[in-house]
Amino acid sequence: MKLFNFIVVPYGSATDLYLKFKKRPPVRTILEAIKLVFIVTVTVFFLLEYVLPFAQANLRMEYPWKFLSMTKSGRDANIKEVLNLASLIGVITDNQLSESKLLRYAGLIYHASQKHEVNPLEIIALIMAESGFKEDSINKETGDYGLGQINWGHWGKDYGYTPQQLLDPSINIFLTCHVFKFFGKDFGKYHRGYGIQSRAYIVNVKSILSTLNAFSELNGEDIS
Repeated sequence: MKLFNFIVVPYGSATDLYLKFKKRPPVRTILEAIKLVFIVTVTVFFLLEYVLPFAQANLRMEYPWKFLSMTKSGRDANIKEVLNLASLIGVITDNQLSESKLLRYAGLIYHASQKHEVNPLEIIALIMAESGFKEDSINKETGDYGLGQINWGHWGKDYGYTPQQLLDPSINIFLTCHVFKFFGKDFGKYHRGYGIQSRAYIVNVKSILSTLNAFSELNGEDIS
């Protein structure tokens, strides 16, 4: 009777098995690599979540000029455009407006014209022809109000504005750009006139626009 059974493995087979396991990457090396990746991931997360915002806050407090320089270029373009428009309004109105009004009108025209995708110089020319940049201008006969002489019956009333609100430059300039775009950027349709009076109006607007373009070119400005 056999109490024990022994399995004898040939010498050559055991050697092959050892070499086979030896060629595989050690488990410890793999674990160390995983541990390293984990540590790097946690470190990067910590830096992005806590260290970077703290450094930016200190930069704003201790070296504000350095922080502002990061975003300065983006703002400079807008500021330059507004200043150029203010200069043009000053020229076309013979510098009759205060500096604060020049800058306010220029800022409103710049942003409203961008919103409605119209040429800000054409808006300046329209306003000059309509009211001469007198924001309290009222034509009681036709019911037109403000800088762009927005008609209350056709536009202000439909949009829920009172006649007095149309005298607000922010509302009036926005509607001026809106109405001008609505009429296909056509000066004649904006004026809603007929005959020789309408033709004279168009000539006047275009002459103002030519002056603005000439002054812009003279000063090396590109506004459109």
